[in-house]
Amino acid sequence: MIGAQRLALVAMFALATYGCGDDEEADGDEDTTTVGTFSGLFDDVVVDFNYAYDIGLVPGGVTSEGGLIGGDILVANYGTSEVLLARDPSGATGRSPEPFYDGAEAGLRGAMAVSVPPDGTVWAAFERGGESDNGGIVALSKTGERLALIDAAVEPGAFANPSGLCYGGVLEGRILFFYVNKGDGTVWRISAGATDGKDLQLGRVGSGLATGSPGNPGTPPDGVKNKDDLPEGGARGCASLDGFVYVADAQNQRVVRFDDADVTDDVEGAALEDTPAELVTYPTGVTINNERALIVISFDNAHAFVSLETPHGAFIDNGLYDLNVNSGNYAVQVGDGTIWFTRANNENGALRAITQDSGTPPSTGGTFPAQ
Repeated sequence: MIGAQRLALVAMFALATYGCGDDEEADGDEDTTTVGTFSGLFDDVVVDFNYAYDIGLVPGGVTSEGGLIGGDILVANYGTSEVLLARDPSGATGRSPEPFYDGAEAGLRGAMAVSVPPDGTVWAAFERGGESDNGGIVALSKTGERLALIDAAVEPGAFANPSGLCYGGVLEGRILFFYVNKGDGTVWRISAGATDGKDLQLGRVGSGLATGSPGNPGTPPDGVKNKDDLPEGGARGCASLDGFVYVADAQNQRVVRFDDADVTDDVEGAALEDTPAELVTYPTGVTINNERALIVISFDNAHAFVSLETPHGAFIDNGLYDLNVNSGNYAVQVGDGTIWFTRANNENGALRAITQDSGTPPSTGGTFPAQ
């Protein structure tokens, strides 16, 4: 895609993502800074997770009767195979999440990733269950009812233990998502007629990522208590912007970019070369902030959120902060002046937040791309 078509997609994506936040933050005064040091750590904002592997922020403006509202956070709780709901956690500490979707009841195990497009529907990836036990992706309503199941029955060979999932915007009236298979090191594109998963088409974007093996997740209320039951290796989280897809290739200690992933199959991924190797040591999460920068978090690096320019990955800043943990940082998302992330190194996991200083409470508001 080139010329007018590419510009149209970028414009549509910008409207679909950046237009979903609070208007008063549009001037950028509360940016999730691409440079400078974050110094306000808010630990245990929401607690009682069992290996919280991914988070999704519900965009501002989303409302539903008895369901999600803008500012909520969804968590892929691997240990109990659930998607859990943290009601708007801005400024709060020590609360427990609410049930939202129990994958185990539907035979899906190991919640790995969650993504929330601008309309507030929820997409979630599970590494096991579904056709041939290779995992699957569900589309959920704002109240947690399953709208669609996408697995190998839809496209044979398209699933090999999915581990990452991200929203890709709107192209010619169709909704795009991307997902990562850690079982075979591939990235796939889902094109749907609507966010309820109707009229699906799947295409393989590319390959060459690290592979890994699935774990043995539990069910509510019994979660994982033995680290031998966790998945091993493989590529993990992803983020998308303007047709580029970025993947946290954890085991290979790099971030990989796939160009024109919205329209092209079998793309050769390119590692972001300017990424400091000492900071990106085992990347498990990536996201795009309101300044269109890529933020990367590493599982075993307690000192840095790395910021890189999009699309080509030039290093901006390491957001230096001692998180007081040796390992366990997993998912990352951004809100209003806040980086949200999870501690996933034990069965007592937590949703955590870091802001520019300790006097600024965490927030889920502001303008940010839907991930």
